[in-house]
Order: sequence, then structure tokens, then C-alpha cells
Amino acid sequence: MRRWPLHRVSAATAGRCIWPSLYRPILPLKPACAVRAAASLPEDVPLDRLRNVAIIAHVDHGKTTLVDQLMKQSGMGLKVTERMMDSKDLEQERGITILSKATRISWNGYVFNIVDTPGHADFGGEVERVLSMVDGVVLLVDIVEGPKTQTKFVLQKALKHPEMKPLVVINKVDRPMTREKGEVENDIFDVFANMASTDEQLEYPTLYASGKAGFCATSLEEAQSENRPSDMMVLYETIRDIVPPPKPFTQDPAIVELDEKCKGFSMLVSQLDRLPALGPTVTGKVHSGQIHKGDKISCKSLDGEVVGSGKVREITVVHGVSREPVKMAKAGDIVSVSVTGFTPRWTQTLVSHSKVPPVECQPIDPPVISVRAAVNDSPLAGKDGKYITMNAVGERLEKEALTNPAIEIKQSANRDYFEIRGRGEMQLGILIEEMRREGYEMSLSPPTVVKQQGEDGMTMEPWEDVQIEVDMAHGSLVMERMSGRGAKVLDMNTTGERQTIKLEAATSSMLGLRSWLREVTGGTGTVVSDFKEMRPQGPPPPRDRNGVLIANTPGISTSVDLGKAARMGKLFINEGMEVYPGMIFGENNGMGDIDTNICRKHDGYQSAAGFVPLEKRLEEALSYILDDEKLEVTPKRIVMRKAILDANERRIAAKAAAKQRA
Repeated sequence: MRRWPLHRVSAATAGRCIWPSLYRPILPLKPACAVRAAASLPEDVPLDRLRNVAIIAHVDHGKTTLVDQLMKQSGMGLKVTERMMDSKDLEQERGITILSKATRISWNGYVFNIVDTPGHADFGGEVERVLSMVDGVVLLVDIVEGPKTQTKFVLQKALKHPEMKPLVVINKVDRPMTREKGEVENDIFDVFANMASTDEQLEYPTLYASGKAGFCATSLEEAQSENRPSDMMVLYETIRDIVPPPKPFTQDPAIVELDEKCKGFSMLVSQLDRLPALGPTVTGKVHSGQIHKGDKISCKSLDGEVVGSGKVREITVVHGVSREPVKMAKAGDIVSVSVTGFTPRWTQTLVSHSKVPPVECQPIDPPVISVRAAVNDSPLAGKDGKYITMNAVGERLEKEALTNPAIEIKQSANRDYFEIRGRGEMQLGILIEEMRREGYEMSLSPPTVVKQQGEDGMTMEPWEDVQIEVDMAHGSLVMERMSGRGAKVLDMNTTGERQTIKLEAATSSMLGLRSWLREVTGGTGTVVSDFKEMRPQGPPPPRDRNGVLIANTPGISTSVDLGKAARMGKLFINEGMEVYPGMIFGENNGMGDIDTNICRKHDGYQSAAGFVPLEKRLEEALSYILDDEKLEVTPKRIVMRKAILDANERRIAAKAAAKQRA
């Protein structure tokens, strides 16, 4: 077996502790294509030839491209397109992994179950559950950017397992801009030194690769030389040598005797989906025993109660990018089990006998923010959407809640809206963006925090551990904003030109922070957060948004009127857009709202002034609106509006509210 040198801890970070941060919702795998016969799939994989490994990395560090190369060079004869694992349109457009996907790669007589995980904080829910399926992790790090905040959180979760075997791949070594030799390696070791559960986890190998070019080497000199390797064989070999084969759980002999055929089969619900032609499908690692197509199966809750029973409809694996059937699954393997007769739920365990105990697991972190989805009641309602009724929206949301553990759906007592609860603004924004593209139309309230009643009747709100990483020039802006919102700074570290601020803050003070940080830092700032605890509700955060520019006449926006309005503030729309009274089309330079006409006819006139509209993405618009406003979402429009469209009625309502507060 190859031996790798131990890296040294830099003096700058010796003894420093890296705190974890929230890595939000993993969604279940959607099949890339239909189930088909498996020509190249090994029917019975010996455990000593099986390797279960997860690939973790920060956003845009290249993990999906690396998996593409592993599939392409495996010898399976796959026709691999760029970023094939990112099968969703939104993943391709935004360049991020939203779905956690497990695929099987056959190489040189070995089978690698590889899990490609999201790198964005809002798509890392169920991290511990996914990592419990694997025996090793590949930490992928950009050679220029080094280890980032979100990567550190997932690595910390992985290293909590004492027997987890890590290996490091420094990616993009063919980039023209690189740091000083050894600098990235020292940064990586500092992270490991603060998080490793055992000394053995510090003896990780370090490889150097270019996922885009498709090669991997054992040293930086070799990777940057003219005689560099032309393939990923070194990575295959290292995974084979470093990651141990899975160790199945030894079931109680008495249970095995009672369940002779399945030998006490159990599997935790790690991922859940409803696949076409297969129905409810659980993906996870077989904890104990074995299972066959057609076997009777039950579902147990965490406290051991049988909550459903039925049969195994199909057992499948994703081989490359195709879902393929297998005859049986044994302990240690990662498979998908489709069932009939019941629908499993998160934290439950599939078992083959009533005496088989459930698999222990961590409870799912609670959602921290919510929005209300109601029927679109704007003057343009029904023009764009295919699904516009409350029932249609509710059915789609219930379907999402079934397969997404980080989403909760609650209907109001009057059945006039659905409350969507989740982990972050981006996660909710992605869900609603998917629905919009599917033809759904709705109106949304501004996001609010999910509160609870304490035992003493006191209202409790969620608090989070927060870690913000920005350039030095922006550190004071972040400190000023967060301190003004009641956050408590815990620690602050500076590495080069980057500053990491660790604090605890109420979730209500975090609303809109990511959009604001993206704007003031030019996209260079990152923030991750982890649910901490429920605390007594504090005062609401101060309003830090100006007033808005509101259309007061229906029609089509003109360049002349928008050019004049641009002198009063920032615009959100362009010319030629259909507007209606009460619709928000810009932000005022001052604190008050301004109603104005932007639909006049100006035959022969030119624009009063040039303007560039600041269009907001869905999650940015959600975090922007206030309590008296709504977000109208249709397949063709994402527009902000006042909840009360008529200006006179808004003034009357504002006076009534002021009297009530007095």
C-alpha cells in the first residue's frame, strides 16, 4: 500500500477551533432514465470489492465534473456529457448541485458507490444521514481558493465517524493562478487538525488533479509536468487502497433464526422518492441482512412501532446514469428499494421481520423560516399559469414534502393558504422556481421565522450559529449590520485578505442577509448557519430598507416614464412590461413609498434618461418584501406588489394600524 506523508500544522492556526455551520436540504435522487436490464452490472458484489465513498466540496470546486471523469474513464462505455450528474435545469443554470445523487461505478473488478453531495449551505440537510452510508470521503479543494466555510462543515460531520477514511484531492491544478507551494496543503491540514476524531484521520493522502482535463497525480510537481498522467487511475487506486470495504451490522442470531430468508434485513430511510412505474422508493445502505424482490417488508418508527407493511416491488441501483434492477441486496451495499402497500417516511427503518430493531439516527433539524402560498389575486391572475387553484398548489406541495425532509407543509384553518416551512430562503426559492416552471401560479408572503410556544407559555424563536467569510474590506460592514440586529460575536479570525466572523444570531436577523451580502461584496462573501436552539422571542430587527416605487395606473411601462422614475431610485423592471396599480417597480431613494404613472403615451419622445433595471431573483425578491407586500409568481412573471393594491385603501389601513399601535 502506498504511504503518504503527514502534513504540518501552520503556526497561524495551531490550536484554533473551526465551528460547524448549517449545511441545508439534500433532496432525493430523480432517475436520469427508465429502469432497464443491466448488461454490465455485477449481480453479486463481494464485500471486499465494494467501496462506499462520498465526494464533498465547496460550490464550484468541481466535484460533479470529477464524478463525470470517473464515470467516463471507468471502462463502462458510458457516453458522458458535461456535468451529467447535475440533471436538473436549475442545477445546470446556477452551476450548483441541488440533488444528492448516488451512482455505482464498476472499475477493474471493483464497484464504487459514489455519492455526489450539494456544496451550497441551503442544500445540505440530512448530511449526517447521507454520510452514514459511506466509509470514506473525498475532500475536493480548489488549488486557488483552498478550503471554504461550507466545506468545513460537511467535513466536520464526516470526521465525527471515527472509522471514516478521508482523502484529499486538490483540484484545478492546471489553473494559471496558484498560491505558494504548500500553502493550500497547510490550510487543509489545519482544518483536519481541528476536526479529526482520531490520529489516523490525519494520515490522509493528498492527490492533485484536474477534473476538467481528466487527470490525477500523486504530487504537484508531477501534475504540472509535461509527463503528467493522462487519466484518473491514481484516484481509483487510492480509493481502493484507503477506503475500507463496508462492515455489515451483525444481527442477533435469534432474529436471524426467525427470519431465515432475509437474515434480519434492515435499512434506514436515507433518501426517499416516488419514481415513475416504481412508486415509493427508499435509497440507503443495507444495515443488516439481505432482501429480494417480492419479499414481505415492514416499516418501523424510531421507537420501534410498526407503521406500515407491504412487499418489495423492485430493487435497483444507479449504474453510471441509468437505473438498473438487481435481484437482491446484501448488508453493506447502497441500493434503492421500491415498496408497495405503504409509504415510508424519514427517520423510519425498512425491516423484514417485526423483531428486527430500527436503525438509530439523528432527528431531522427543524425548519426555521416559512412563507405563505395563496391563490394569485392580482389583476393579471390566470393569464400565465396552468395550475392556479389552491387545490393544485396544495397537491404539489404535499408531493414535495413527501420526498424532501427539510420541507413542512401546513394548511391554514380557513384553507385560504399553505404555510411552507424550510431551512433557508434559497431552498424555498428553488422549490417555488421549480413550481413556477411547471406552470404553477401563486402569491407569496414575506418569509417569517418559525416560532414555538415554550412550556411556560413564552414565545420562542430559533437561533443559529453563523459563520461569515468576507474580504477584509467588508468585515466592518458585516459587523455593523449584525450587531445592529442583536447578533453576538463569538470569534473573528483573519487569514490573508479574508476574514471569518463567527457569531450567534436570531434567525429573524438573518432574513435577507445572503442577498445583502452578495450585493455589498460583489458575490465574494459566504455565509453558513446551523440551527442552535430555541430562545425567548426578542424585539424584531430594525427595518433597513427604503420605500418603494409603485405603479398607480394599468398599462405597459414606457422607457420615458421609467427614465424619469429612475431619478427617484433604483428600478426593478424594464420597458414593455405590463403593470397594474399597486405593483412595485422600483426602490425609492427615501424611506416613503411613491405612487406614480409609468404607462403614459409619449409618441415621438425619447427616454428621459438611461437606466439599467436591477432585476431580482425569486429568493432575493422574497427577502426584499415587507409585511404589507406580496410576491406574485407565475410562469412568466416574478413581481413584487402591495398586499392592498388601491392607494387610498392602503392609506386608510396604515392610519388604522397606527392608531392601534398607539
